[in-house]
Amino acid sequence: MDLEKIFYNTIDEFNNSQNEYEIEKNESFLIIGSGSALDSLATVNFFTRLEKNFFKILKKEIDIINNIFSLNKEKITLKELLDFLKNNFNK
Repeated sequence: MDLEKIFYNTIDEFNNSQNEYEIEKNESFLIIGSGSALDSLATVNFFTRLEKNFFKILKKEIDIINNIFSLNKEKITLKELLDFLKNNFNK
């Protein structure tokens, strides 16, 4: 399974796990930043699920949370997150 498929399957898993927040499969959906539909706990929950799924499927340990927050960007969209993952962990 490739990284992008894991990414979108994790979105489905996150959306089905609770009713309060929903990540839209839209490139411009804001994951981090003012105006995001997710609060900080939901964002960390999603990143943690993503890390676990990468490890379970690809046998790769990655630290998405620290890597993403080290970018020091005020806003991160779904597309930016996926591009970041492809560029940094798809090796």
